[in-house]
Formats: sequence, structure tokens, C-alpha cells
Amino acid sequence: MPEPFTHDEVRRLGAALDGGRPLLCPRCSVALDRRAIPPRRDVSYVRDRVWVVCARCHCTAVLDLGGGE
Repeated sequence: MPEPFTHDEVRRLGAALDGGRPLLCPRCSVALDRRAIPPRRDVSYVRDRVWVVCARCHCTAVLDLGGGE
């Protein structure tokens, strides 16, 4: 099972995403794979999210687009 990034790593990834910078794994500096997460219909609000995964160390995080983490 993939290990999640720490809270601090997620915060830095969110800042990079918001700033339009490349998303690199904070642990091994590999470009992260991005996968869109479609919004759920059973919630009253819509979140635009992306799932990032490192192909090397397999760490993972879900980031809110336009909102940091």
C-alpha cells in the first residue's frame, strides 16, 4: 500500500500546484503522476481535486486545485 506524504509535504505540494510549478516528489525529486478525481454527486459542494503519486517511492496525496491541500 502506498505511503502518504506528511502534512508538511502535502502543504508544499499544494503551494507548488497553486504556484504553477512542477510537482516533484519531496522525497525523491521524481515528477509526480497526476490523476483527476471526479467530483462526487452525493455531496452538496464540489471539490476540484487531483491525486498525485510518485512512480519511484509510491507516496501519494490528494490535493485540492486552487486551495492548497
